[in-house]
Amino acid sequence: MRSMTDYYDATANDTADNWYSNEMMLPFLKRFVGLFNAQPRILDAGCGTGCESMRLANLGAEVVGIDISEESIKIARTKNPNCRFELMNLKQSYDSIGVFDGIVSLGVVLHFEDCDLKLIFDNFYKSLKPEEFLFLAFVGGDGFCERRSYLEVNDIKYNRAVYLHQPEQIIKTAQKSGFKYYDEWFLGEPLGQWKFLVFVGGQ
Repeated sequence: MRSMTDYYDATANDTADNWYSNEMMLPFLKRFVGLFNAQPRILDAGCGTGCESMRLANLGAEVVGIDISEESIKIARTKNPNCRFELMNLKQSYDSIGVFDGIVSLGVVLHFEDCDLKLIFDNFYKSLKPEEFLFLAFVGGDGFCERRSYLEVNDIKYNRAVYLHQPEQIIKTAQKSGFKYYDEWFLGEPLGQWKFLVFVGGQ
């Protein structure tokens, strides 16, 4: 069974085809960019193929995207020459790309177990300017989710390792890294188990 990185490399083209035209996240991104002065520098942490990086840039942000999928980064760079994209792992230091006015991380922490979340939030905190904003999207629930993890593409089996987290656990872990809970955002229509939290922090 192949890994999460293999899965996102294999599905990068389909992901781009499906999501570049899907503006579901646009209301959230407009609200997030509205928290800043003109042209904030925003990190898209786990940017995938860069579809939300594109929307952030269109809203006036200077965007840097990082991801573990080489194929996704290639597509992001091709489609968004005005943004910067780097192949990086959220569990490792990314000090080399500097600090940011804001961080957006959509559907990324769901790939980490509870025991790894503190490291992820520590890295977010170090990469954020003081008293600035982190916007986080994840799937609410408890523990490893087989249905979302074990997938098959073109007769090849993958484990993309999806973990569900309770909002209270996310908030508690973020606070241990120095963040302050700011708000939970909602759309007018339900999005299943998806949760959207905003934090304030940075050093």
